[in-house]
Amino acid sequence: MRFPRRTALTLFIGALIGSCGPKPETTKAPSSIPVLDTKETAFVRGHQLYLRQQLDSAAILLKRAVSLDPAYREPIADLGALYYDLGVREPEKSRGRLDNFKRSLTYYAKLDSLGANDSDLYERLSEICSTLEEHKLYLRYAKKNQEAYPYDRQYLNLILGYLNVNDYANAVIIAKDATEKFKESPYIGSYYRQLGRAYMKVDRDQTAERSFDVGLKIIDVRIAALKKNNKEYTSSEEYRRLMDDKVGILISLKGLHQRYRAFDKLERVERQLKEATQ
Repeated sequence: MRFPRRTALTLFIGALIGSCGPKPETTKAPSSIPVLDTKETAFVRGHQLYLRQQLDSAAILLKRAVSLDPAYREPIADLGALYYDLGVREPEKSRGRLDNFKRSLTYYAKLDSLGANDSDLYERLSEICSTLEEHKLYLRYAKKNQEAYPYDRQYLNLILGYLNVNDYANAVIIAKDATEKFKESPYIGSYYRQLGRAYMKVDRDQTAERSFDVGLKIIDVRIAALKKNNKEYTSSEEYRRLMDDKVGILISLKGLHQRYRAFDKLERVERQLKEATQ
């Protein structure tokens, strides 16, 4: 993740790098980790090493900058990104990935505590918390993201956050709100899918069934529109998302119809499910 840097900072870094370079009459053999006098020097050199993917040396220098100023946002952001990068290189669910994500979470959470509030930061925090199954923290950052950026993706993350901590009442409230505010969103199928899930959790199965049925109709209309406007519609991200939600809704409906022995509905849903997964 790239955090934007101000032009003034960029000019400062360029000037500092130039000033730190060896002069012809004083050139000496470079050391791997130079003696550092200021937090700015430590950050600049650490940042340059990070860009060159010399991550171990970069981490030493960036941590040095943070030790000199614990509120220095730039090296904190770099350390969060550095350990995230290390984590994604490891196999999923491996100890290496989890350990590096925990380190990344420490720095990104520090960045948030210092007042950084851009959406990319919250998205990254949500991703890491989801991987680590830190559900309460996930909800915390999903709330902050939705409050600062009240858009369709943020609403979906918040719905999922409430579901993860078993707060089904608030999941219903946010999902219903999203279905009204973002009727044209590519996440519209997801809203109805999660709304139905939340109703099922509070034993409102008939309301859940109605929500699922409305969601299916909306998904089919959206897919028909994609098909009409784009010959390659099946390769689009929106189509894949809509189909994932359609299958998820159909599976939930299948469970409901089996529970209540609604065989006519069950037969229809099983037929739809077979068509959707072929």
